[in-house]
Amino acid sequence: MRHRIVYYHHPIDKRYSLAFVAHDAGELAARYDTHADGSVKAMGYPLSGTTVYCLYTHTGASGTTADLETTEAEIAAALDEMHPDDRTIAIRLLNIYEGVLDEEDEAGDGLEIYKELEMDNLPRALAQVDWSGTAAEIAGRLMSNLILKHALPNANHRCSISLLETYLEFCSREDALKFSMPHTHTPAFEWQEWVNEYIRESKRILTIRRNNVRFDALRDAGCEVVVRKGDIGIHLAEWNLDMHYREAWTEYAQLHEHLCIGFAEEVTRRGGAPALGELSGLTKQEFASLLRE
Repeated sequence: MRHRIVYYHHPIDKRYSLAFVAHDAGELAARYDTHADGSVKAMGYPLSGTTVYCLYTHTGASGTTADLETTEAEIAAALDEMHPDDRTIAIRLLNIYEGVLDEEDEAGDGLEIYKELEMDNLPRALAQVDWSGTAAEIAGRLMSNLILKHALPNANHRCSISLLETYLEFCSREDALKFSMPHTHTPAFEWQEWVNEYIRESKRILTIRRNNVRFDALRDAGCEVVVRKGDIGIHLAEWNLDMHYREAWTEYAQLHEHLCIGFAEEVTRRGGAPALGELSGLTKQEFASLLRE
C-alpha cells in the first residue's frame, strides 16, 4: 500500500526545502506573497480527504564551491579571532574539506553547495563538545556537534568523520592499540553499507530537529512519510513531534549525539581497537597540541 507522502525538498528543484505548512490555500497565498524576490515554490498534497499546502523556500547558496562568496581574507580573519586550540582544530577541518574538494575535482565534478561557509559556527561547535569520557564518546560528540552546527557549505558528514578518524588515531598512539580506520566509502565515493545506516538516521534526526512543528501539522493532516533528498523516508508515526520547537531542538541534538557516539564505538570495533570505547580520551587542549605537532 502506498504511503501518503510529502516531499521535504521540492521534487523538481532540490535547492528548495519545506518552510511552511497550511491547511488553507489563502493562508499559503498570503505567505507566498511575502517573498517578493520569487525564491519560493508551492505545492498542494491531497491527504485523507483534505489538502495540505506546502511552501518551499531556497535553501541559500547554489552552484559549486567556485561560487562561494567567502574570501580567503575573511577566512583568515575569522581564524585570527579564534582561541588557538579552536583555530588549530578548525584549520584541520578546513584542510579536510579542501581534500574533499580535490577528490571531487579529480572525479570531474565540482562539489555542489547549499549554503555559505559559516566560520563562526566552528568554535561554537567545539564549545558544545563535552571533552570528558572515553575516546569513542568524545570522538562521537565531536562529530555530532560539527554536523549539527553545519558550518561547511557541503560534505559536513564526510569532514566530521575524517576529523573523528584523526582524533581516534591520536588517542591510540600512546597505547599502541593499532587502530586503523575502517573504510567508510566505496571507490565510487558512496557510503559503505554499514556507514550509510548511520548517515541516513543522522539526516532524519537533523531534519526533524528543524521541523518538528511542521511535521506535526503534516501528521495531523494525514501525512505518513516525509521524503527528503537521497530518498530518505521519515515515518512520522515513529517520532515524537508534539513539543515546543526549543524542546525538540535540545532533545534531538541529544539523540544525534547518542547516534554519533554509537558510530564512533562501531568504528573502534571495526578498526581493531575496541578498547578506545573504554580508555579516557584527549581533551581539546591535548588534541590541538598533537595537531600542531
